[in-house]
Amino acid sequence: MRCGQLIYDNGVNLLAHAFLAEGDPDRIVGQLCGDFVRGSDLSAFSPAIQDGIRCHRAVDSFTDKHPVNIAARNLFEPPYRRFAGIAVDVVYDHFLAVAWDQHSDIPLQDYTALVTQSLQANFQVLPHALQRFTGLLESEDTMYRNLERSHIELTLGRIAGRRKSMRPLATIAPLVWERESSLKRSFDSFFPELVSYTHSYRKKLTPDKLD
Repeated sequence: MRCGQLIYDNGVNLLAHAFLAEGDPDRIVGQLCGDFVRGSDLSAFSPAIQDGIRCHRAVDSFTDKHPVNIAARNLFEPPYRRFAGIAVDVVYDHFLAVAWDQHSDIPLQDYTALVTQSLQANFQVLPHALQRFTGLLESEDTMYRNLERSHIELTLGRIAGRRKSMRPLATIAPLVWERESSLKRSFDSFFPELVSYTHSYRKKLTPDKLD
């Protein structure tokens, strides 16, 4: 996403970013702020939130350049290929939600509640767009509903409605489900690498706080 506009780029989506904060409330906030903050001046945020923002950016770069994800995007032909990164981004959150218990000891509903609590506790420092989006996360239980295929389709439709150039996303969902098996294999291959990369990156940021 880009600052304040809820326009998705080729990074993993919100649930994955929150998961990669490893349950740390401030870093959860930073990971989610990463889609709404631009530039290098992060002085408005605490050091832990700054670390989360930097980690978000590193995760997006790693994800975008990873050959598994390049191949996943190439599963879609024009005119959909231009938007394939968004579709992959969104469906990866679905795969993570469905397999959540394989990745976390904290139940998904409890973790999404922690995300909401973390955002509320830091509400005053959140970018305005994220303040507005926090209400949607809470009222619609957005992260938890990544379990539902219908919610994935709703998300893609909402993104499609944000600007005319993104209209192909309104009809991409059937193509996503046709390629679900291949995309799931991509996720299963990529996600453990992402978790390892993120842990290593965070260790560089805070070497005294991680094993």
